[in-house]
Amino acid sequence: MKFVGKYGEYRVLACLLEQDIEAYPAIKTNQTDFDLTAILASGKVVRIQVKATELNNKSTNNAIDRIDKQYDFLVVVIVGENKAARFFVMTKAEALAAKGNNKQLGTTQQRKKEFQVKDALLPYENKWEKISNA
Repeated sequence: MKFVGKYGEYRVLACLLEQDIEAYPAIKTNQTDFDLTAILASGKVVRIQVKATELNNKSTNNAIDRIDKQYDFLVVVIVGENKAARFFVMTKAEALAAKGNNKQLGTTQQRKKEFQVKDALLPYENKWEKISNA
């Protein structure tokens, strides 16, 4: 997919709006470290970094870099067959812990010639309540 990054951002934006979370694209001129801004029911504003990739990517680990930016939540979007997207929602601390000592956060792997999401991401799948309850 040519524009997988933008696709991921707009899919996350739509998911947030579907859950009655007010969300907007960030203003890139002065909000360069995150992609979306959400205003929670409590009035709290949170910054969301979106990283999107394709499941069937030949890249080893299909790794995501630059997750040390200034944001509150990271949403990893993995686009599979037929543009079916899976969402992995984590706090910045959880993202950094999942990365560990590696330079990048690995997202997918190939097992028995089949592409799969890495086990470390699975506990965060569709955990939108992390954002809504922040």
